Amino acid sequence: MKKAILMLEDGKSFSGVSVAASGETIGQIVYNTADVGYQEIITDPTSKGLVICFAFPEIGNYGVNLKDNESEKIQCAGIVAKQISKVTSNWQATQGFIDFLKKQKIIAIERVDTRAIVRYIIKKGEMKCILSTIDFDLKSLRSKLKYSKNINDIDLVSTIATKKSYKWNLKNKLQLLNVFEKEKQYTKLSDNKKIFKVVAIDCGIKESFLRMFASCNCNVIVMPAKTKAEEILKIKPDGVFISNGPGNPEKLDFLVEEIKKVLGKKPILGIGLGHQLLALALGGKVYKMKSGHRCINHSIKNLDTGSVEVVSQNHGYAVLPDSFKKSKYRVKITHINLNDRTVEGIEAPLIKSFSVQYHPLARPGAHDAPFIFNKFIKNMKTFKDVK
Repeated sequence: MKKAILMLEDGKSFSGVSVAASGETIGQIVYNTADVGYQEIITDPTSKGLVICFAFPEIGNYGVNLKDNESEKIQCAGIVAKQISKVTSNWQATQGFIDFLKKQKIIAIERVDTRAIVRYIIKKGEMKCILSTIDFDLKSLRSKLKYSKNINDIDLVSTIATKKSYKWNLKNKLQLLNVFEKEKQYTKLSDNKKIFKVVAIDCGIKESFLRMFASCNCNVIVMPAKTKAEEILKIKPDGVFISNGPGNPEKLDFLVEEIKKVLGKKPILGIGLGHQLLALALGGKVYKMKSGHRCINHSIKNLDTGSVEVVSQNHGYAVLPDSFKKSKYRVKITHINLNDRTVEGIEAPLIKSFSVQYHPLARPGAHDAPFIFNKFIKNMKTFKDVK
């Protein structure tokens, strides 16, 4: 076993053992409390630039398969775990987790006190970190961190999103969708019969969201984050989706300005980063959380219905609840997090636009995705009445 080290920006270090690629990687240390879904988490473009500390005692035991990827490759900067399984035990697995990491040259360390790391992040907050299997000099590592970029100070979306517009390949993707439905791993979200044209602004979009739109009978045109509002409106979509993605929403002023030009002209749905961007376009504000929400089991409350849902989350920024007082769009908060009262959803009813902070799941037992996508479809159907 090869030695490895994790050093945080403030000098705190943790020793462990390397189980994948050799070398060094710098990112932002975060923790995720999920007990399953490690493949989806690390391939989610929202995880770009993050070194993820998995709080669950063991990950990797059911391997990986292509169907569960949220993008074409692993997006996180590195992985920290208590134990990464050397055994793969699942009938769907096409590859072991460690082999998956090695093939994509991802640095991962185990035999680390992950509970101590989680407690430290909660107390001190998320910060820059370095993972190394080649340099163990603490002074040297700290110097490298000092002169490295902070992911919160740069535009991560431009490094990960599509550079050209494209039509999502519905035919091929529906074949994959049918596999999910046959295996009862994917829930049909809507009985909508009408075909809608949806523009998806790619800030780091997850594959599962595109499958959800397919399930709702929507044709999706994916467009770059730097697309002008005029280009969006020119193709006459029925609605606009602002996707999830990584990083600081305040570094995306160019996109916020274009969203403002679409407000009131087309229904808008935002998820994750898209929620924060819509909030900024509506006149709200966002803030950096001390330690973000990265999990599959946070409870949120729908303030309109009083119902409570357990949802998946992956974000380090949140919307300020009192920042819409001067907004002309009469924005209302629709969902809150029951753990810390942070904003989980907003709506501007007059212009048929809304967003959620959490990531809806279209799996058996989950009710959040049908609610969100059916509401978006309803908004697209009725939008002509409010123009």
